[in-house]
Order: sequence, then structure tokens, then C-alpha cells
Amino acid sequence: MIDGDIMDKLLKVIKEETLPALGCTEPVAVAYAAAVMRKYFKGEISRIEIRVSKNIFKNGKSVIIPNTSEWGLDLAGALGLVCGNPDDGLMVLKNVKEEHITRAQQIIKEGRIAVNYIENTPDVYVEVIGTGDKERVEVVLKDSHNHIDSIRVNEEVVYKSFLEKEEEVDSAFIRDLSFEEVIEIAENVPLQALSFIEEGIDMNKEAAKRGLKAENCLNIGRGLIELEGKGKLKLDAPTKARIMTASAADMRMGGGSCPIMTSSGSGNQGLGVFLPITVVAEEHNIDRERLIRAVFLALMINKYVKLYTGKLSAMCGCAIGAGVGASGAIAWMLGGNLKQIAGACNNILANLTGMICDGAKDTCALKLSTSAEEAILSAFLAKENIMVRPNIGIIGETIEESIKNLEVLCKEGFYNTDSTIVQILNSSAN
Repeated sequence: MIDGDIMDKLLKVIKEETLPALGCTEPVAVAYAAAVMRKYFKGEISRIEIRVSKNIFKNGKSVIIPNTSEWGLDLAGALGLVCGNPDDGLMVLKNVKEEHITRAQQIIKEGRIAVNYIENTPDVYVEVIGTGDKERVEVVLKDSHNHIDSIRVNEEVVYKSFLEKEEEVDSAFIRDLSFEEVIEIAENVPLQALSFIEEGIDMNKEAAKRGLKAENCLNIGRGLIELEGKGKLKLDAPTKARIMTASAADMRMGGGSCPIMTSSGSGNQGLGVFLPITVVAEEHNIDRERLIRAVFLALMINKYVKLYTGKLSAMCGCAIGAGVGASGAIAWMLGGNLKQIAGACNNILANLTGMICDGAKDTCALKLSTSAEEAILSAFLAKENIMVRPNIGIIGETIEESIKNLEVLCKEGFYNTDSTIVQILNSSAN
């Protein structure tokens, strides 16, 4: 029987990274850090310097910012400064209005804000430094999109996370769990502790609905529905999941104002976890409790994978994180045994490993929708005992070994990929 303390710690970790968010979490992280900086600045800010990790730079460069039709980490930072409320966390840009955009653009036009990426940082890393005549405030956000690590006012440390968050849980212990133990937790965690999942199901379904009317995006979801109407697609569960995730990503990547529920701090991964599982549950008349536990299982698997590959990586997290979590959870929800659950996860790893992350933008709808559909198909195949053989390619003897192989591939094989992608992004912008 799983230790109760382990269950409680894991539940706390998952809840901390399964939160409502408005907009892509990379520019939102910059806006949030800027809003915190403004809170501690008493006078007039003459200049803002934003320094970020390559991952944040890559993902924040081209994605449209919520409630605008524009993009850029400089704009995100300026909006956080102008109208962001740090108490809103990942919803920091919910109150953006036209006058705020105008003021933010003026700050940029005056050359008062600079953005650069820096080497040798955690995957999620943002520094926002504001200076004035006699003031300097530095805010550091790292490791999570809403985690302020430190605040300095005129070189004095006024906040340090480990001093303020004595109850913070180090999630590294999850790496030592087996898939069997993770499944046991999903089956036995008190249902009343999972109310946030109910909220996430409804929230992400609403995002998919809103995405069908979204602008400033590729309209992948709408296009797929039109293909179905012309008889070119069959509206089965995998295709329906593809349409819903594409539509929700259209809304989110297009700067829509509808919040979504994240997974491991990622909005798109939240869509890739919640929506495919919900579609299958509705198609198969799965009871609500089993659906909720399946989503929780997927959230845990996604977090498990990301602890090996990194919160942000050169590989698409919707494929190797959310897709793997959703597939394993669907296999469990449909009554699969441990071998079939692991087989579903290995099926999708054998299929989509290597899908690159070349930044957050409207084309994420394509990758996310592919991952959602393949997650369902991988689970369906595993339930029919069609599973990739062990010890071929990156697939190990067990699913745990496969994920460890994925870690090697992400951190060693793809070591320079982010630098190459940033180089391409910068050259194409010139």
C-alpha cells in the first residue's frame, strides 16, 4: 500500500502546477515578474531589463499575448508593468485594455525596455530589473512559471523563496516512484481532493468551444470541422479530440481571453491532458469519478516525464509529456492492466519522440492536436495488446527505462537544439 505521506506530497505538487492560466505561460511569466517588480518600485521606472532562458525566449518570441493581437516578450513585460496585478499569478494579463497596450507600446518605442536571453540557466528563468534615479529592483523567477525565487531592492534581499515557503515540496521524489505506485495513488487518492480537476475539465472544454470563433490564429479546429462536414474526416473519438485540442490551442495561441487549466505549468499540456481523456470518457460513457481519477493519473505521468526531460525542452512537451500521460490514463480508464497502460505510453513514445519545440505560436495547434489523437490511438492499440516490443530504439525494458532513455535523448542528444532554433528564429526576424 502506498505511503499516505507520499500521496499527500504528490497531490500537493500536482495542484501547485495545475492552475488556471490566461495566455501562453512564457510571456505570462515575464509579465508576472514585471508586475512583481513594479509592486516593489516606489518611484518612476526609467528602464527595464528582461533576461530569460533560451526556452523562455524561444517560446515567448512569436506567440500572441492575451487580449492583444501582438507578440513579444518586451510587450509582455511592459503590460505586466502597466496593468499587471501580481496577486493574479498566471492570470496577470486578464485586465489588459486598449489604453494599456498603447502605454506599453510607448514604453517600447522610447527604448526603455530591453530583452535578452542568457546561457546556463534553469529551463524556466526570468530576471526583470527595473531602474530609476535612485532605485533598482530585481526580481528573479525560476523553475516554475509562477515561482518568484528572489526580490532585491537596492541590492537588499527582501524576499527569498526558501525563507517564505517552508512548506514547499521538492518534487524530485516522484522520480523514484514506479508506474505501478503512481497508478495506485490515482486509484486511492480521496476524490474530494480532486475538485480542481472538475474545474479544469469544464474550463478546457470551454476553451475548445471558444476556439471555434477565435481570430489571429490558424483556425485549425474550425478547418477540421469543415473537413468533417465535407465527408473528408470521420468524427470518431480520436478525430474529435484532435478538433477540440486544436480549437483550444487556436484560442490560446491567438491571444484569446479564455483561461485554461495547466499541466506541469504548461497551458498546452493542460489541454493535451484534459481534452483527449474527456472525449474518450464521453464516448464510452465512463462515470465521472473514473474520468477525474484518469485525469489525475495523466497529470502525474506528465509531471513524472517532465522531471526527467526538463520543464521546457527542445522536444514538444505536448507529445512526450501530455501525450504520454493522456495515453496511459486512457488505457487505465478503459480497464487496461499495468502492461497495457505502460504499453500505451511506449506506443506514443515510439511514435512522437523527436517532435521538436520551435517556440510557442499558432502552429502549436497542429502539434497538440496530433499528440491528442495519437494518445487515444496508442491507448486503443495497447488495449488490443498491440504494443511496441521492449529494447528497440529508445524503448526500454520497462516504461520507466523508456523515460530514462528519453532524458538522455533530451539532455544529451538534443543539447544544442534550442540554440540552433533560437539562431534560426533570430535570423528569420532580420
